[in-house]
Amino acid sequence: MWNTLNENDIPKIRLRRTTNGFIQNVARLPTVEEIVEESRNAIFPDDVEMTENGLESILDQLREEQNADEPHALPEEEQLDNKLVHPLMEIFPDACPQFIRKICKGKRHSPAVMDNLIAKILDTDMDYPKRQKVESPPCRLNASEQLELMKSILVDADPDYLQMHCDRLIDNPDELKAFVSEALETRNYPTLKEYLRKKQISAQQNQYTNKFSVAKFLEVIPDPFQYFADSKRKVNGLDNHSHHYAMCYLRNKFALVSVRSIRESFIKNEERFLATCKELESYPSFKRLKSKRPKVVMPSVIQNIPLLQEIAFYDHQEEITEFLNKRKIEEEMERKQAKAAGLLQTCACCYDDEIMFKDITSCEAGCIFCKDCVRKGAEVAFGDGKLDFPCLGDCESHFSLQVLQAVLTPKMFSVVALKKQVEEVKAAGIDDLETCPFCDFVTIPARDDKLFRCLNPECMKESCRMCKEPSHVPLRCDEVEKDADVKARTYIENKMTEALLRTCYKCGMKFIKSDGCNKMTCSCGALMCYVCNQPVKDYNHFNGPGGDKTNLCPLYSDTNQLHKDAILKSAEEAKNDIGISVAKKLKIDPTADIQHHYKTNTKPVIPAAPVNPFLGLNREDLLLQERALQMFEHYNRRLHHRRGHH
Repeated sequence: MWNTLNENDIPKIRLRRTTNGFIQNVARLPTVEEIVEESRNAIFPDDVEMTENGLESILDQLREEQNADEPHALPEEEQLDNKLVHPLMEIFPDACPQFIRKICKGKRHSPAVMDNLIAKILDTDMDYPKRQKVESPPCRLNASEQLELMKSILVDADPDYLQMHCDRLIDNPDELKAFVSEALETRNYPTLKEYLRKKQISAQQNQYTNKFSVAKFLEVIPDPFQYFADSKRKVNGLDNHSHHYAMCYLRNKFALVSVRSIRESFIKNEERFLATCKELESYPSFKRLKSKRPKVVMPSVIQNIPLLQEIAFYDHQEEITEFLNKRKIEEEMERKQAKAAGLLQTCACCYDDEIMFKDITSCEAGCIFCKDCVRKGAEVAFGDGKLDFPCLGDCESHFSLQVLQAVLTPKMFSVVALKKQVEEVKAAGIDDLETCPFCDFVTIPARDDKLFRCLNPECMKESCRMCKEPSHVPLRCDEVEKDADVKARTYIENKMTEALLRTCYKCGMKFIKSDGCNKMTCSCGALMCYVCNQPVKDYNHFNGPGGDKTNLCPLYSDTNQLHKDAILKSAEEAKNDIGISVAKKLKIDPTADIQHHYKTNTKPVIPAAPVNPFLGLNREDLLLQERALQMFEHYNRRLHHRRGHH
């Protein structure tokens, strides 16, 4: 049994793989007998008899384990060189990877092979298998991102309005896109200016209603008693909402006075709120109601701030009086203490020598002035168009912004500060800096944008960056009419209309003929010629069809040609009157399409007979024809008299 074994039965048993991957010879080659004996002792115990079949299975197992340790070399045509595959994928990113691998099989990297493969791909005229495009799902914006995008597109729209539609259409992208497109086209949406105005009014409304403060009220109106008692104070008429608000307040305030009496008093005092309240306070007691009337709900929104100021003053008169008296006592005590301590100052402008320290301010050089003098001087300088406010004394210094903020009203100071900021930005020499033509707003618009979009809440206008006029998209600048162009065009159009219309000489009614003969009958019974506008009595004024009296007006004519000639003649005369020549043309010429209009709207005209149809008739036949013609014309006159005019 053992003699049948030989070395071929265990091929490659003398080789083994080292840890570094190389195949090397074993230092000592064991014999076949040693291998078999070692296998027998390792697998079978001494008391187990090994059969020939068992030995064969052991040898097969050894062969399989040895083959598993051997590297399986791929056929040469299936080997890939990544030095070829990866560069080709970078050169042709849209090519199918399987196609690249297929043409690279069995090839090794070299410049010649690379050039050959590139040429092979290019020879297909880019008609090689393409990589499958996997479309990624569209990126869906969340509500806040979508709202910011809408704000960037509709920059002058009310944010609350955009928020409402964004929340409503966030799940319908197509409808949201249609909404934005329609808004851009029609511009029919609440504006940001209106939104800011509402917020401002809401803040002011709270200032005079829920969050009323006497100190803040006196900052706006320092002497309310004198202000509201001034008979020369301008009071605008109340709109419907303000009238309703005032009436609701008066009904609740004077609950024992009938609504009719309140309304009569309000109208009698020309809707002056404080005068009405004063009269209702002295309303006779015997005319009052026996019980109070139920209160009505006050409107929540009102935009008439002066009315709210009057109501706030009326409601808080006692608080305001108490506050003013207390402040007056405190000021007198402070003045006495300052005078005793020698702390009173002298103004270098008005020379008042009893100015409190808190009422003193100074220029940058230290010259002392009272706040009243500085305020009046700053207002005069700003009214003259100056933005530098020099010292009121002999020095060459100026008043700082901090000083101006302390003496000027908040509204006045905000205007001054904005003007100074604009001048400083312009003086900085920043490239591409532009100013709104209608206010002082300054920004750097995008270079490709032809419109300047002002973001000043008080302006919010769009203007052309070329001509500085309001936006005229899609017209070019040279196609936009100025005021003078509009006046000239309007004058010419009026003259053209006058030439087209006819006026009855008797009643003055305007009319125009669409068809028929030139003998016109007005609804008042007047007869006139449509060609020369002169009164007529019968058909003797006209040259009938085929007639030879060319000196008379034609009975029938081409109405369109008649209108066109009259319009063009009148337009030419109007242009000469205002100095419009060939060299100086209108941007919109009203006569430009006259020829085309009458060419496309021409109606067939009754052709003139080549010969007189009455020629060749005897006297009796001629009389019969004339009698028939007179009866026909008489019938026409009666018919047109009923209709109004010919």
